[in-house]
Amino acid sequence: MKKLIILAVCLFGLSPLLKAQMLNLNYQMSLPLKQVKDFTDKASFRGFDLEYHHFLGEHFSIGASVGWDVYYRDKKNTTGNFHFNGNDNTYTITGNQYRYINFVPMLAVGRYYFTDKSSAVRPYIGIGVGSSWAEKRLEVGQFSSTISRWQFAMAPEAGMYIPVTDQFAFNVGARYYYATKAAHGRVPEIQQVSFNVGIILMSLK
Repeated sequence: MKKLIILAVCLFGLSPLLKAQMLNLNYQMSLPLKQVKDFTDKASFRGFDLEYHHFLGEHFSIGASVGWDVYYRDKKNTTGNFHFNGNDNTYTITGNQYRYINFVPMLAVGRYYFTDKSSAVRPYIGIGVGSSWAEKRLEVGQFSSTISRWQFAMAPEAGMYIPVTDQFAFNVGARYYYATKAAHGRVPEIQQVSFNVGIILMSLK
């Protein structure tokens, strides 16, 4: 995460040199759905999203985004059945369970903007397609189980950015993320709704 933040700062420093381009750093809050909700239940307030966009005229842009969400849940004095590598037996363990899902989507993004750059507010819709890395971890006492895989991912989005100056703006948006299950279902299908708020540095000359 620290490396991505450093990269964002470096890219933001280069923003005045860019033409018809935009850099966006968002804080991200995400609500889990389906299998993610069953495993972790609670919303993620530990997330961010870093984006780059290149404008193709007034109303279209293409770019890329990378994000990170961390889900966490603890379940006190819970009983579960577990299997261990090299052993076909089933073991029943009662204890405090600590559950984590790390989700890192990396997407190519296309957007359509409903207004031009002279507008006070620029609403947009878009779609992202690419890959994601997901890690699922369960800890019970001294025992832990971790599995991670790459997944196919996509994310339709809607939002708006609000220009303040020619090179600075605020962004507000929402995305629905979907990533396919992996490892024969041991890494769950990721579905979440994410809400973003952030800052934009741009050059639209």
